[in-house]
Amino acid sequence: MKRFVPATAIALLLAAVAASGAFAFAASFDYTGQVKGNPTANIGFNVKRSAGHPKVADFTIARIPYTCSDAPSGATTGWRFVPKMRVQSDRTFSGRGDWVELPVDPSGSVSGKLRRGGVAVGDFKIRGELAGPGTHCRSGLLEWRATKQPPPT
Repeated sequence: MKRFVPATAIALLLAAVAASGAFAFAASFDYTGQVKGNPTANIGFNVKRSAGHPKVADFTIARIPYTCSDAPSGATTGWRFVPKMRVQSDRTFSGRGDWVELPVDPSGSVSGKLRRGGVAVGDFKIRGELAGPGTHCRSGLLEWRATKQPPPT
């Protein structure tokens, strides 16, 4: 019984931290959503509008599961896709490049479509040293869906 109380307190604290992190994640993006089949894996991005074509920027993923050929499987922390992606006239976007999270910067790709009604769908993949330096890991191709967030008040 003595171990049950501290273990329960720790579990509740971790749940509170995870919930507050999810709210902070959602508040900082124009679009937020999840990976298909994995409601704890988050994605978020912004649509930057300036002179010329709009661009998808700050495409960020968190808690994405991965497998490794030479290390245990795990889940990512927060990783941001570096290249900004131009939104084409058919409302699609795509890019290949690096995901940033020091000390290792894995690579991968992102593609998506901004649908009417504030919904965006697409897929991404990530590969590289996800479990630490010298490891060979990948997420595989994962589908995502996101919804446009209301502007902050």
